[in-house]
Amino acid sequence: MKTPKLLLTTNVLILSLFLMPLFYLFWRFLDLSRNLSRFLNSWDVSTLLLNTLFLFFAVVFTSLLMGLTISILTVRYKFPGSKILFSLTILPLVIPSYIGALTYVSAFSPKGLFVEIFSRYGLSEIIGIEGFVGSWIVLTLFTYPYVQLICSSALRNLDSTVEDAARSLGVKRIKMYTSVVIPRLKKPMIYSSLLVGLYVISDFGAVSLMKYGTMTKAIYSYYVININGDPVIFYSTILIVLALIISFAQRGSEMSKSAKVSGTPREPIRIELSKRSKYLVLLFFGIVIFFSLLLPVGVLSYWLIRGISNGIQITGSLAGVAGSLTAATVTSFFAMVIATPIVVMISQYKSKFGDLFEKVTLTLYGLPHIAVGISMLFITIKIFPSIYQTFVTLIISYLIVFLPQAVGGGQASMEQVKISYIEASAGLGLSKLATFFKVTFPLIYKGLLAGAALVFLSTMKELPQTLLLRPTGFSTMAVDIWSNASEALFTQAAFSGFILLAISAFPTYILSTRNLDN
Repeated sequence: MKTPKLLLTTNVLILSLFLMPLFYLFWRFLDLSRNLSRFLNSWDVSTLLLNTLFLFFAVVFTSLLMGLTISILTVRYKFPGSKILFSLTILPLVIPSYIGALTYVSAFSPKGLFVEIFSRYGLSEIIGIEGFVGSWIVLTLFTYPYVQLICSSALRNLDSTVEDAARSLGVKRIKMYTSVVIPRLKKPMIYSSLLVGLYVISDFGAVSLMKYGTMTKAIYSYYVININGDPVIFYSTILIVLALIISFAQRGSEMSKSAKVSGTPREPIRIELSKRSKYLVLLFFGIVIFFSLLLPVGVLSYWLIRGISNGIQITGSLAGVAGSLTAATVTSFFAMVIATPIVVMISQYKSKFGDLFEKVTLTLYGLPHIAVGISMLFITIKIFPSIYQTFVTLIISYLIVFLPQAVGGGQASMEQVKISYIEASAGLGLSKLATFFKVTFPLIYKGLLAGAALVFLSTMKELPQTLLLRPTGFSTMAVDIWSNASEALFTQAAFSGFILLAISAFPTYILSTRNLDN
């Protein structure tokens, strides 16, 4: 079917608006390129780039290792409490990396909470966790659930006949997984590692609190020094190029093609573990859950209870709660509205432009948030000063990076809209617009709502764009956590952190685990 002109025009306008930050940064970068050699010599580009890449590879590797291990244990083996342990290891997904970093900094700083608890035994100071090691630990603990979710789902749908054949031939367990199972999981492994990797290079809060020099930290530092400085544009563009390279390398990689298996898939029989193996597996899960979930929640609880008992006021953080709810609600509503024509064009009217639009939308999702925020900041200063530091600019910036989540939810629901329904509606004399409201929308609105819910949760937790673009006097929970943590006001930071986790936990858990019983 030919795309209606109104639908095509609407989506062209949306695409132009959303690509503006990308084009603006590249345009400014080309202007800087005349003095590129001077910039490369005067700024520590190579060190920051290597730091970012080193952290990227380290976190991706350890997240893959942890996520795959948990997936294999819970899907292929039988042991007590496997289902509840799987759910508990998913929950760290709720905790933003900057909250995780806050808890680890306050607990394991040289004279932090750990020293305070064990001071009665003569402990006065420890080395502390910061820099690369601290960033690596924190980012791994709060990103491995991406791997776990994607790989466990793929593992459940994997035909187990090949594994059974390998066992019958006497192939050892470790060799079977390395030579039979993992090669068939290449696509979900690559996809989940892409999500983790893009998260790592975009992260600002954790690396800043851990005092580790990466591209994102450099961008914000130069922004604070001089808002119009060339280094801000330079590093933002380099970061976006790095994200695009990673994204396109993943899509074109031969490794992303999983091995095919013929025949009818058969559900695997879960293997009973020996008594000793059960204890080791439960110990492994206990360690993971303690450091990724119980410790962060416990530290937040400690600072909150201690502060309230000492009479510290936390009512000042309520403005941040209201700001977060307002921004998230408005962003999710407009994301659902804007995603609707995109979903209809991509799924219902197949065309080359629709395919291009889909790829561009996915690319936007991988853009580093701080770089998009910087670009929007410069655009409003140089081109549209009337909306500089306004709520409108903040919402547009949120939409640019989070809209793909709403589009994804809508696309999944579009599978219910059969071409025969559209043709039948046209045969009854209904216009395309009437067909949309009476046939298409009632079938896809639940998917759009699910996508909007993801946008709501992501907006609630967003930090770098909010720091850069928020109107004067406007605050969110993420900003309150960052500001209070920077000033060592742990009680106020813990209160905002708890509210954020409470709002995010249940819907994130439901959205993440709704297919576990399938």
